[in-house]
Amino acid sequence: MGVPDGTNAENTDTGKEDPGTPTEQVNNEINAAEVSSWWRSLFGMDPYQAGGGGTGGQFMFASLQELDTVIKKWTDERDGILADRDAIADAYHAVKEPAGDMMSLSQANASRDSLANMWHHSDSMLKYAENYIAKLNASRKQIAVTEDGAHARMRSIQA
Repeated sequence: MGVPDGTNAENTDTGKEDPGTPTEQVNNEINAAEVSSWWRSLFGMDPYQAGGGGTGGQFMFASLQELDTVIKKWTDERDGILADRDAIADAYHAVKEPAGDMMSLSQANASRDSLANMWHHSDSMLKYAENYIAKLNASRKQIAVTEDGAHARMRSIQA
């Protein structure tokens, strides 16, 4: 007897999904943080804090060099956020009313309000990136210690 359409006789779902490459994981985290921060800012909520990343809150790295590449990408992302914040602050302070009438004052204030919101969003993203970089560096340190211990055990076995 066959299996009716739309059903699966064998459950092949192990509940574990491949977290993807480190680059995919980083891009997914950046995208998720941007969307989450945007939604949270719409409702006046606190900025999103850095999470664990990957399946089950953990990344999987094949080597320290791979992890270093991910840390470099996040550091570059943070540096870009800092540059954007500076540009936003410069634009905020450059807004001037073209005239003294109510409409000119109102438009200049609206522009400053918009730029202030951009700066606050950028500040949330900066905190997220800095927290994430700190977590990645802590993971790197832990992996390095573990690898050093494994190498030492192997040297003692070979001796």
